[in-house]
Amino acid sequence: MNHRTRSTPARGRRVRSNRLRDLEDRLANTERRIERLENTLKGVVREFEDVSIGGPCKCGESLLIVRHRTIYCPSCRYRRTI
Repeated sequence: MNHRTRSTPARGRRVRSNRLRDLEDRLANTERRIERLENTLKGVVREFEDVSIGGPCKCGESLLIVRHRTIYCPSCRYRRTI
């Protein structure tokens, strides 16, 4: 009976360690994806000189796109002339 009691905490630590390692890998992959997306977005903005990126939209899902004196949210479709 003592053997079971001792193995349970060790198994729990091993499971938590594996989950932590998995989360760290997922976080690293997500950070790489975000960096690629940011670099792509910067490239698009450079290519189209009349486009810029504004602050976050009120919906919280996207940054605002500024083009031809209009701000626009690609997520919620908010649009306003400035």
